[in-house]
Amino acid sequence: MKNLFHADRLRKAADNPLPQQIQSPPPPEEINGEPEWEVDQVQQSRVTGRSRRLEYQVLWKGCDPDETWYPARNFRNAPMALKIFHDEHPDAAGPPVNLQYWIECAAAEEGCEERDDDDTAEKAVKPRTRRHD
Repeated sequence: MKNLFHADRLRKAADNPLPQQIQSPPPPEEINGEPEWEVDQVQQSRVTGRSRRLEYQVLWKGCDPDETWYPARNFRNAPMALKIFHDEHPDAAGPPVNLQYWIECAAAEEGCEERDDDDTAEKAVKPRTRRHD
């Protein structure tokens, strides 16, 4: 008896995919028991709600585009991505009031303590209103 397989049953090893072969992104790293995805790029920021909560839309490394708005506190472990965004977009809502603290924690390779004002923006941008003529 011979082991024969049709060509469509063969695949390259997972660590050496064929061209055009779709690979699943690696599972996220866990920090404090929570999945931690890596930020590829911050897309936009806004301040929302009566509490004036600062939120961001981001692109995650190795993932499809995500339309979800996330609270600023979710990016305590990615302060440089926020800093780059705000340096490039000075008129955008934010940055978080604790951004400098988050940067210092990252430089010291320490985790940041949660603070009540983690979602508070240094400056809010008023939404544009449309005039109806």
